[in-house]
Amino acid sequence: MPVIFGCTIILIILLQYKIKKNVKSKTETVQEFLQRELEANTTRRQDISGLAFQTVTLSWLPDISGVPDTDGEIAAVLAQLKRLEGKQFLNLSGISNTDLKLTYGAPNFPLLSACDANFTTFMRKLYELGLHLSEAGASDAAIPVLEYAVECGTDVGSTYRLLGSLYAKQGNPDALDALCQKAEALPETIQNSILTFLSGLRQ
Repeated sequence: MPVIFGCTIILIILLQYKIKKNVKSKTETVQEFLQRELEANTTRRQDISGLAFQTVTLSWLPDISGVPDTDGEIAAVLAQLKRLEGKQFLNLSGISNTDLKLTYGAPNFPLLSACDANFTTFMRKLYELGLHLSEAGASDAAIPVLEYAVECGTDVGSTYRLLGSLYAKQGNPDALDALCQKAEALPETIQNSILTFLSGLRQ
């Protein structure tokens, strides 16, 4: 019994030590975040003229007037894309809000945040359009839509998977290889799963 009691006391002491250590670590992390956020919110406006701003245009879209759209899904996505036309977009994926302000200045944050949101919406809608066109049997129209998204640097993994599948159905290994090379530039968080999928299409 004394041995068990002694072990129990030691375990309790160790547990309390770990809890205090974790609390201290979390407190320090929060303090560091608040300090960086304070610094970010007071960072002066920086020159952003060198950033790769783009404008949403739809003139490049393929002619899909003859594609069946019984459920109206294609028309709905086109209407959503139309609302984006003329807006600026910018790929800022992987950059936190705090880092944006620290790098480009807090006064530029609203513009950059809006452009990043436009990019995200634009890329998702291009994927949806490509998907609906593919499901309607219009692969020839779906491919350039998805290719455009890839050229813009989309991080929507489904875009790469769908485009790769369409290349595979076409029997176009060269295009599939080129797509794999572009996927290698994606963030590691999604890169591996996409490359694994695309590599499987080669077999």
